Amino acid sequence: MLRRRDVLKAGGVALAGGLLAPAVAGAAIDEGGLLLGLWRREMGASLAYDRVAHLDPLFVTLRGHEADHAAAIATELAAVGLGTPRPPQWASDIDATAEQLARADAKGAIAAAVLLEEDLVALYRNAVPALPDAKIAMTAATILASHSQHLLILRRETDGG
Repeated sequence: MLRRRDVLKAGGVALAGGLLAPAVAGAAIDEGGLLLGLWRREMGASLAYDRVAHLDPLFVTLRGHEADHAAAIATELAAVGLGTPRPPQWASDIDATAEQLARADAKGAIAAAVLLEEDLVALYRNAVPALPDAKIAMTAATILASHSQHLLILRRETDGG
C-alpha cells in the first residue's frame, strides 16, 4: 500500500496545466490539490461534450458521465476539507484536449473525443497510486474504468462499429 509519507518523500506529483507531471525538485502536491485538478478536468470534459452534444447522441451520454465524475470528485474534495470551486466557463478554464473537442466539427468530433478520453485515462492512471486515502483512490479507480470504457466505445465508433 502506498503511504502518504512515501509519496511526499518521492516528490509526489505536481499539476501542470491540469495534468499530472513529475514533481519539480522535491515539491509535492497535497491530496486536495490533486483532487482539484481531477475535478477541473472532469468539468472541462463535461463542458466540451456539452458543446458537441448536438453532433452525436453518444456525446450527451458522455457529458452526463463527466458531470457524474465531477460530482464524485467534489464529494472527495469535501472529504478532505475543501469546497467545490467555480465551474469552468470556457477556453481559459479548460485544458487543450477538452477545448479541441468543444471546437470540433462533425467530422472531427469522435477523433477529438478519443484524444480527450486518452488524456483522462492517462491522468487517472497516474493519479490513483498518488492518492493516499484508499476510499478516494477507489473513487478515482472507478472513474478510470469509466474513461477506459468511453475510450473503447469511441474507438469502436472510429472503426465503423
